[in-house]
Amino acid sequence: MATSPDPSSDDPRAVRSRQRLGEALVRMLAREDLSSIGVAELCREAGVHRTTFYGHYDSVGALAVDVYASMIDEAAAASPRHGEPPEIIGRAYHEAIISVLRAVARDRRAVRALLDSPVSLGFRKRLRDHFLRRATSALSVVRDSGVDVPQDTDVAAAYAAGGVVSAIELWASIDSDDADAFAERIFVNMPRWWPTPEN
Repeated sequence: MATSPDPSSDDPRAVRSRQRLGEALVRMLAREDLSSIGVAELCREAGVHRTTFYGHYDSVGALAVDVYASMIDEAAAASPRHGEPPEIIGRAYHEAIISVLRAVARDRRAVRALLDSPVSLGFRKRLRDHFLRRATSALSVVRDSGVDVPQDTDVAAAYAAGGVVSAIELWASIDSDDADAFAERIFVNMPRWWPTPEN
């Protein structure tokens, strides 16, 4: 019985293989389009065997989704503590959004290619899942800081996460490098209960 690829194995060899494949993909995307990259040439670039690739991913697009969704999620890391003042919490999330925008700007060509590719739905879903998890956590932290947040946290988190993902898509589609100004545009349009650095 065939098993599906496991892109999340923690085995050190698997981690190294995924890292080599991801790094090779990033190098290749700097010089060619996603649609023109085949598994064989990617494996040559990464110095791994095709069977190793297929042990983790079923396509180059699936690898690209994993690499760039993980990169954006990592850039979004914010860890304000429960009970901190709203402006400190707002500053932490503001800096995280700027970090995400800068990461997308560094790899805008690849992110655009992903958003326009056959794996775009998977990429968007990964981003929504990441930001939904982060928004749910943020709601709990914001509530503990004394801010009156919506009781329906499922809808509130989905609304905030969907808005952030859509804003990231818009940012990827334009040619600006002013992440700070775009972050301000995002925060001006967040729900009223969302903390800002000036709360």
